[in-house]
Amino acid sequence: MNDFAALNYNLQALLDFIGFLQGITLGILLIVLHKKTYRATLFLGLFLFLFSLKLISYINISIGLGAAQPEWLLIPFNFSWLLFPMFFIYTQKVSFLAVKKTKYWILIPGILSVLAQIYIFLQPPSAKIIIANSAWYDVVFTYAGIIYSWNIGLWNLKILNQHKKKISDSYSHLASKELQWARLFLIYSLITSFIIHLLYAISADNYYFKIVFSIFDLIAIYWISFYGIQQRNVQSLVPETEDLVFATNQMNSENISADNDLKAMQVFMAELDEHMRISEIYTKTDLTIVDLAKEIDVHPKRISTAINTVHQKNFNTYINWYRIKKAQALLIDDKLQKLSIEGIGSEVGFHSKSAFYAAFKKETGTTPTKYIA
Repeated sequence: MNDFAALNYNLQALLDFIGFLQGITLGILLIVLHKKTYRATLFLGLFLFLFSLKLISYINISIGLGAAQPEWLLIPFNFSWLLFPMFFIYTQKVSFLAVKKTKYWILIPGILSVLAQIYIFLQPPSAKIIIANSAWYDVVFTYAGIIYSWNIGLWNLKILNQHKKKISDSYSHLASKELQWARLFLIYSLITSFIIHLLYAISADNYYFKIVFSIFDLIAIYWISFYGIQQRNVQSLVPETEDLVFATNQMNSENISADNDLKAMQVFMAELDEHMRISEIYTKTDLTIVDLAKEIDVHPKRISTAINTVHQKNFNTYINWYRIKKAQALLIDDKLQKLSIEGIGSEVGFHSKSAFYAAFKKETGTTPTKYIA
């Protein structure tokens, strides 16, 4: 009891303890939510659970528990090899990549690392003291793991960029589908991880640096929890097998010149533009490329390829282009003066006022309010 009373309880330990309690609770909540339809949160919950569990290691060091009682040295909660791969699996499960074979193999180094740490933790205190003072322990379990995780994180960013492009070519309404929060979280994690290890190299014992580290961790815990609970799975509307069949058919079709191919696309695009003007299908709020493809009876890939090539737009910006053109006409129509700007946005197909304003500003360089002023 006297040993525990003599421990160095401090603000860093308090912040880490708060993060631990909050993270463990919210991690379990995300694991439970996994059972709900369209929420692949199992691996995000495991990520948050392990992320929070690692804070016990920092609390241990901060209050000096391992130094006072050697049996608590080297507790096996260093997940440097495991956290980024766990988040990678989550993003694969929740994105259009869910149809592909899950890359569980990237978890193997992390699992082996944890098993090795458990073995070391079970050794006699005298042996653990020797291991704790050795140079190889931190190199193997921390620094090598960080390098591995950074590479996984960068790979994950590349995958999420591909996801964003795929979704923009499929949906007219992108809210919560782009996984923008996951991309920003990865960038945040990579940058803060670099800052933490840089500051640690400058001064490993700086108390104020450690407070900053704890705040970084708390931000990450609440960030993951807030967005993870809301995020639903984002499905690819066109299976890759269909894309492959379409591409193969294109290659096997008559060998025509690039000029003729472009002319054919331009003719098709003119027909599509005419259909858009007459039908005004773009005013459908949740319009997808599959909806449009069914209406004109062509493969979705043909539509996206033509839009990309002829208009240099993706499906989302193409649909918004038509919506904004119609909105501009409605904004200056004297007969519709009683209709609010938000009402006009809804009339042309936007889900929300913010989405309408953002698209209008992107297309015209000004806001709807200034446009009619």
